[in-house]
Amino acid sequence: MSYAFGVDIGATRTTLAVMDLREHRILAHQRVMSDYLFTGHRAPSAVLYEAVTRFMAEQDLELDKIVGVGVGVPGVVDRAEGAVLTCPNLHVLDGVPLAADTAARLGVPVYLDNNTNLICLGEYVCGAGRGVRDMAVVFVGSGLGSGLILDGKLYEGADGAAAEFGHTIIVANGLPCTCGAHGCLEMYCSGKALSAVAEKVFDARERFMLGSRFGGARLLIEQASFGHDGANRALEEAFTYLGLGLTSLVNLLNPRLIVLGGGIVFNWPRGVDVAREVVMREALPQVREKLRIEISELRDLAGVSGGAVLVALQGRLELIGQQEALAELWPCE
Repeated sequence: MSYAFGVDIGATRTTLAVMDLREHRILAHQRVMSDYLFTGHRAPSAVLYEAVTRFMAEQDLELDKIVGVGVGVPGVVDRAEGAVLTCPNLHVLDGVPLAADTAARLGVPVYLDNNTNLICLGEYVCGAGRGVRDMAVVFVGSGLGSGLILDGKLYEGADGAAAEFGHTIIVANGLPCTCGAHGCLEMYCSGKALSAVAEKVFDARERFMLGSRFGGARLLIEQASFGHDGANRALEEAFTYLGLGLTSLVNLLNPRLIVLGGGIVFNWPRGVDVAREVVMREALPQVREKLRIEISELRDLAGVSGGAVLVALQGRLELIGQQEALAELWPCE
């Protein structure tokens, strides 16, 4: 039996998983706080190497049966060099040759990509996107990431930086973003955006969680579930912005499916309805007629599933090309 290993590095949590390549089935997974792993005191490749080897040992699985590791990071990567270029929500990874250095330690190929691209691959092959040739994935977590499958292929653009949907300008001269621009969608619908809004929604007595990272977003969602009017209004406004952004996306690309996920969506699923209502009201009739907007099927395991799919995909790319290799992994119906 051969295994593919997936790693989904998020701004708050990192998920590790091992997949049986024959059955596309996750055998075991584990979540660790990203701040606990990537402290900056040790090389990220050493941390990742130890995390993989310790996880395999704990699962009583043989390390030499791993054929490769697929790693997703919440930033821009140079896939050819196996390096992270920028990682706005986890700066300790900026400029790190993560794949190359980890591969040298593990002795197996390590492939690197944007984490939402891997989430998109995971949903396309193993989740909600099965049988769909044109789809977008948008995950609302600490930030806002996205991935695209167009005509049965993962679309990454001329320089590998496509699908940065979170950095679509949604408000002219709007809030400053960590990317350097102003008015990015991520600053209006994400964990960081909602945490900033929470400062205005709650009074001093209520702001008991705001000291923790993205604590404001958690507080908004918690209080919305108890009927707090201000919290509900803030969340509805955030997902209205998301719906407006999605309207532009579907008018431009005409996908058949949009998959929404991420911690904010999973904890406040009504946001899917809010965004869907905006799209179905504002998008061009011909692009919304057959459009489906659904919540992620794989949820927190989408990224690690995509990492494992990337390992399988890379083994076939040079021989038959991406579209054919993806069709082998999961034929479109």
